[in-house]
Amino acid sequence: MQIKKLTVKTISEAMEKIRREFGEDAYILETKKIKKGGFFGIGGEKHIEVTVLSEENKNYQYNTQKSKKYPKEVDNTYSLNDLIKRNTPDVYRKKEKEQNISKPSYLNIEKEPSDKRSKDDLTEFIKTSREISSKIDKSAEAFYHRYNEKESSEGNIKDRLKLEELMNMVKQLNKKMEANNFYLQDIKDKLYEKSYSRTFIESFLNQLNDLKVEENWKNQEIIRTRFEKKLHQSLEILNFGDIKGKVMFIGPTGVGKTTTLAKIAANLKKMNKKIALITIDTYRIAATDQLKTYADILGVSLHICYTPSDLKIALESLLNFDVILIDTAGRSHKNDLQMGELKVFKDVVEPDYNTMLISSNTNCEDMMHIYDNFSFLKPNALIFTKIDETSSFGQLFSFLEYSRVPLLGITNGQRVPEDLKFPSKEWLTHAAVEEVFK
Repeated sequence: MQIKKLTVKTISEAMEKIRREFGEDAYILETKKIKKGGFFGIGGEKHIEVTVLSEENKNYQYNTQKSKKYPKEVDNTYSLNDLIKRNTPDVYRKKEKEQNISKPSYLNIEKEPSDKRSKDDLTEFIKTSREISSKIDKSAEAFYHRYNEKESSEGNIKDRLKLEELMNMVKQLNKKMEANNFYLQDIKDKLYEKSYSRTFIESFLNQLNDLKVEENWKNQEIIRTRFEKKLHQSLEILNFGDIKGKVMFIGPTGVGKTTTLAKIAANLKKMNKKIALITIDTYRIAATDQLKTYADILGVSLHICYTPSDLKIALESLLNFDVILIDTAGRSHKNDLQMGELKVFKDVVEPDYNTMLISSNTNCEDMMHIYDNFSFLKPNALIFTKIDETSSFGQLFSFLEYSRVPLLGITNGQRVPEDLKFPSKEWLTHAAVEEVFK
């Protein structure tokens, strides 16, 4: 008979290995959980150490060969007779008497003279071992199964706690948002009504996340102040009095470039600026005649250029003028050929102010589309025309935020030069705030 310790990962593996090596008559004396590998016990794999009792060694030859190759495993195999002899009552009494101690010693044990006593003790030991191993054999696997379930459940509990904490945070945020949602939607609807773009509206509403929006939000000074600040940040104003050099007017058809040029010329004339007019809008006879009329009224020179070469010669002859205003034909932003032609004239002019005109009654989405197609010309000044034909400022500020082009002025009618304004930043912002919060 022998006792041996096996190291396995599961009880099922242990049972299979015991049956294979020791047969059905082997008994499990002890099981305990250990770790193998890792660094100072950290990161090791979980294993089970099983102590097995076998009445006969069925694989004696196999175990002998294995012990030679793996000497460490021999240390785990003991003689059953030796173990019993070391644990007989006579040995305990003898050692207690010699050393006056209560615990038995396992060193230097002499052979028991009585074979009968050894056999009786062996029978008693086997009987006890059978009872112990029977209980262990039945419950060991269930025990470790429950242990693993406990470990798994502890991990699940931690995950559930984290999830519950996150859900509570979301609920608190939702409660806050639900309280604001109705009135935020009211603000959103109002801004849509005033033609602000979706991007502009979402950006502004995000700035209100930390506020409690009340039913009468129009009277909440902090909301009004933040809206005014956002408008102010999206708007940059050019000083009309600083204009000098070559000023080129570009934009789609029908925005009022020729009329606007005449208004600006009249205002510059009032400021005693020395000005000249150039037109390359030779597609429309009426446009040329109209500009001739304005030039005669103002008493300024007008140059009509049909080709880039004509334009270059005209510019060289006007070097001593304070301001040169250059009118262009309206170009469809969807016509690549026309846009390419306009680019050639622009490269010849190299304008100081490449002024883009946009009609105020154009919806915001179309404004942005027009700008995208004219952006390769790099406009650096902006004039909103026909502001008298629109009922809101939303599309203007949305476009200003989108394009980031500074505003030079606005026109609000056909009269020359009266219907041209160069609004201050404060005036334009105040007007836009009032139409939302009135």
